[in-house]
Amino acid sequence: MKQVLLQKMNNSDQYDRLRTGAGFLRMKEVFTGKKACISGLFMTAILSAVVFVCAFFAIGSAVIPEVKADPDIVRICIDPGHGGENLGADYNGYLEKDMTLIVAEAMREELAKYEGIEVFMTRTSDVDMSLEERVDYAAEVGADFFFCLHFNMSADHDMYGAECWVSAFDSKYARGMDFAKIEMRALTDLGLYDRGIKTRLNSKGTNYYGVLRMADEVDMPGIIIEHCHLDNYNDEEFYDHHDMLVKYGILDATCVAMYYGLRSDELGVDYSDMTYEETPVPTSVVKPDDTDPVLESVIYGEPYEAEGGTWTDVEIKAHDDDCRMLYYSYSTDGGIHWSERYRWMDDEGELIGDAILTDTIHTTIPVSAERDMYVIFKVYNLYNLDSESEPYYMAKPPAPEEEDQGQPAEGISQTTDIQNGSDGGISAYSDISRYDEATEIERPDEAVKPDTAFIVIAVILAVCILLVLLILGYVVYDNHRSSGRRRRR
Repeated sequence: MKQVLLQKMNNSDQYDRLRTGAGFLRMKEVFTGKKACISGLFMTAILSAVVFVCAFFAIGSAVIPEVKADPDIVRICIDPGHGGENLGADYNGYLEKDMTLIVAEAMREELAKYEGIEVFMTRTSDVDMSLEERVDYAAEVGADFFFCLHFNMSADHDMYGAECWVSAFDSKYARGMDFAKIEMRALTDLGLYDRGIKTRLNSKGTNYYGVLRMADEVDMPGIIIEHCHLDNYNDEEFYDHHDMLVKYGILDATCVAMYYGLRSDELGVDYSDMTYEETPVPTSVVKPDDTDPVLESVIYGEPYEAEGGTWTDVEIKAHDDDCRMLYYSYSTDGGIHWSERYRWMDDEGELIGDAILTDTIHTTIPVSAERDMYVIFKVYNLYNLDSESEPYYMAKPPAPEEEDQGQPAEGISQTTDIQNGSDGGISAYSDISRYDEATEIERPDEAVKPDTAFIVIAVILAVCILLVLLILGYVVYDNHRSSGRRRRR
């Protein structure tokens, strides 16, 4: 009978199927009894760990709120810049990461008093978040607008004022500009100097700042609000106490309410009828100005005695075809030392925002009684590009017994009298120290660090796969060895 069965199997494919399935039969034998229990528990533990880790990092430390589908509800996301080990601006005991969180909390509390708006925050505590995580969160909660809050510093600690950065592309530019005009008007009403609403591009021709670049990728308008500079005395009164930071938050919230036409019964305000001229959607990239301003002329008046010493009036004429002028400064020693930067304003006083259109300003500088001066003026446009005047020789005032003041050096222009010169607010010659180190506020072009959750999950999955392969390898090897022993028998 045994020989008949073997003959039948040799005459059919049953033997091949049986031989092919021998490994699985052997696996079944291996995974029986205690071995099956231990292996099952081991594989279950691994898979449970994988699921737990994936769920933990997917959910994160904060639960993503459920997004409602009501199209009449405005949803915004507030992003307090920096956090955790990313301090941001760090100057004289002030930390940007702490200040932005105070402003953001005040902004959220104020907006909670309005109807028809939901507010989300990328962080509510001192945690470090990547730029990508911030924008991803805003996209997940269905935000209509991304508001990134910051404070500023400059390399030489010589700039001051507020500014906004917007996307350089299509409708994101137009919507960013519409809000920024409202925001900048409110900030300048506080007394801050208007440094403008600007775009900035990187070497690839996309938005320089990472949050704006990533917001573009999810078709979300965004804005970076630099409220003021922490490293310049001109702005010190605008950040040096907690109440001022809260005031920023209320101001930002009010600008959002104006932009969206919200109303609040609690506050007794209604912006639903508020209108503004919308910015046209550009048909091409809105590139920043990359040309230096044109310094047309500098005319000096005759020195005169006044309170505090000897002074001279100066008329400066400069322009830029692509943007407005912003600051001016001067040197009295041929460019070795420079004064602080002064506001570019007309004779009627400071104008606000885009209303600063004058090409000609008048100011007054002190004349040294101790030495001859070589005066140079420098003018700056909205994008911090500058141009310098030619040196102007100014002899020190003569002593009472001297009759001649001296002649200008060869090649230097003569003094021209100016009638009705106005005091531009310069109080004294300032010897400004130079600083070598710059404090960066945004670092969008740095390489993006690998996501920690992705690394952990990848390692666990790799270990699981390796263990499974080792178990299967052992089964196959053991089956092969057992088959060999049977054949030898």
